[in-house]
Amino acid sequence: MVVASTLQQETTDNNSQNIYWCEHLQRLEIDWTETLGYPCKLIVNSWENGIEWWSELADETHRPVLFAEPGLNLLAVTDSPAIRQWQSTVPENLLSALQRFRLWNFSLLQMACQWQEMKDLLISNPVLVWLARDHMDTHKVSYGEFRQLLCLKQHQILETIGLTGTKSAIRSLRRVQIEIYEPCMAGLVRKFWCQPLLVARLSHQQKIDRPFMRLAQKFPWIVGRPLAKTLDGIDCRWQYQELIQLVTDSCQMSGNNPERRERLANARSFAAVENIHNRLVEALNARHRGRLTSDIALNDNGEPLPFPEPPHPGTADIQPILTPQALTDEGRGMKHCVASYIRRVQDGEYFVYHMESPQSLTIGVSVMSGRILGCDQIYGVRNAQPEQAAKDKVLAWITETLTGGKRG
Repeated sequence: MVVASTLQQETTDNNSQNIYWCEHLQRLEIDWTETLGYPCKLIVNSWENGIEWWSELADETHRPVLFAEPGLNLLAVTDSPAIRQWQSTVPENLLSALQRFRLWNFSLLQMACQWQEMKDLLISNPVLVWLARDHMDTHKVSYGEFRQLLCLKQHQILETIGLTGTKSAIRSLRRVQIEIYEPCMAGLVRKFWCQPLLVARLSHQQKIDRPFMRLAQKFPWIVGRPLAKTLDGIDCRWQYQELIQLVTDSCQMSGNNPERRERLANARSFAAVENIHNRLVEALNARHRGRLTSDIALNDNGEPLPFPEPPHPGTADIQPILTPQALTDEGRGMKHCVASYIRRVQDGEYFVYHMESPQSLTIGVSVMSGRILGCDQIYGVRNAQPEQAAKDKVLAWITETLTGGKRG
């Protein structure tokens, strides 16, 4: 029996490839002939047949080097019946673990097929496999040495790759929640797991995700405190993101004041964090009423450096805030802490807009090289959540900006 389908690949000519599942030979066949202009097939064996792959040309067969990637992600969720049939030959728990890997997923699958230790570790602790495989690339470790590494106990693997190698560290590592295992995120986890005291305080933290780790990197005194437990208890995604933002802003406004920092670290509810944040905002705006905040860049004459050109000119309803004084006034008028972002705007990594209709909102966007990367926050007076119509209007503007729509 042959199951046929078509997979649309992101190629320069946007052609399609015919994909077949051959039941008799238990293999996937992808015909690239139409795309390449000459006879070429990619053959991928099933799990039972060893997960090998090779290319068949008109007059020769090309076998890849050991554990080479085939050049397309066959483990991703797909609409192709043929690929799904091939995926069904892979143990389900392995397929689930490997779908998070941006790189190396096929080679790791091949290793799991050949090495029992890789199969076991992928199922029990895929984050550890990710860190170990990233270490292999970074330190030019051979496949033989990599296999020897996998034969160690899990805490010994962590220690060998230069991280905190305790059993408690392994238990916490299993609770790391990263949607896609990619190299830049591996760096974030490595920075965290090379700090033994910080890792030791993670023993009761259930939600160890990217926002939490980034927050803890900036403010390590949060870890293990009631505030971390408060973050753990937030199930609603938007509320969790809002709480992270409130904590970040509160920490920035608190500076190094030990009393305020301790009060924040002991916050046991969303409302408690919000209350601390609002009091800090009131103190900030009262302290700088009518004048600029102190944490800004000044020229030789002691005057504030101007903001760079807005990354987008805005619209009739969404206008850029163009000066440090105007941003200070925005924070005072809207009763929130946007004035604390002056330095980031001066440095070209952030910009703030104000929308008056259909709702008065402050809009913060992240910036790189003078271009908007995304919307960081949309808040009303006292950080109130935007009404749906107003939020839709802002997001439509952001989407148009990101996709290169007509400006203005």
